[in-house]
Amino acid sequence: MTVFVAQHARRENPEATAAAVLDDLDSRVTGEASFVVLPENAFATGHDIAPLPRDLAERCLDRLTTLARTRGTYVLTGSWPEERPGGRPVQVARLLDPSGAECARVERPVLDDGTTGTGDDFPVVETPFGHVGVLLGPDFWLVEPPRVQCLAGAELLLVAGSLDGTQQAAQRSAVWGIATLNTVAVAFAAPLSERSGGGSAVATPEGFLAEAGTAEDVIEAPWDVERIRYLREPDLRFQQTLWFGLWARRTELYTDLTAQGK
Repeated sequence: MTVFVAQHARRENPEATAAAVLDDLDSRVTGEASFVVLPENAFATGHDIAPLPRDLAERCLDRLTTLARTRGTYVLTGSWPEERPGGRPVQVARLLDPSGAECARVERPVLDDGTTGTGDDFPVVETPFGHVGVLLGPDFWLVEPPRVQCLAGAELLLVAGSLDGTQQAAQRSAVWGIATLNTVAVAFAAPLSERSGGGSAVATPEGFLAEAGTAEDVIEAPWDVERIRYLREPDLRFQQTLWFGLWARRTELYTDLTAQGK
């Protein structure tokens, strides 16, 4: 079983970005793929976070649906903004199953400054390759969403994200940290732009399986769900597994923590 993660530079317009990304996926993704992951604002250009033209969005979704069907893989489409009647645009990310059907969706508001807001729904999908959580952008960087999904059974987190800002080395380290603290594999896709410095990776608690660095690439990494399940087995000596990361909690402290601000 294999995970493919896309990392591409933004072109002069969304059509050119989409063509570069989709053509590369068509040529690089093999029939061994279990999951394919695209980033947040997958087909944007520069700093432009405007909604994609409807016909382009439909063509992108059609090609990703065809990719899912022809390779027999799950595809996290990445996200792109979509208009909503009478309201601000929303970022939409879809998980397509190997038949091309949508099996999960995450929607988040596009804020006034063009960034993506957070939410409170964190889907976990049962697949033949294990239970997967779907996360979009800012939710991944919060403590609770990955933990909620892992406690709900997620063994692999598919993240349509980006490494924005000046602390990208720390963010890269955090991808591995989130994998370790939650005893989960993470497939993190990010774009290349003036603000987002790449950093796409597949990480497990034991380290990075593949990294794209700052180059355009479609990285490939093995996916072994049984290894994650083994690492979650109880080991009170803390010698062989990482059971403590996910399950060793003191939930009786939660009330005190939440009550302190009242």
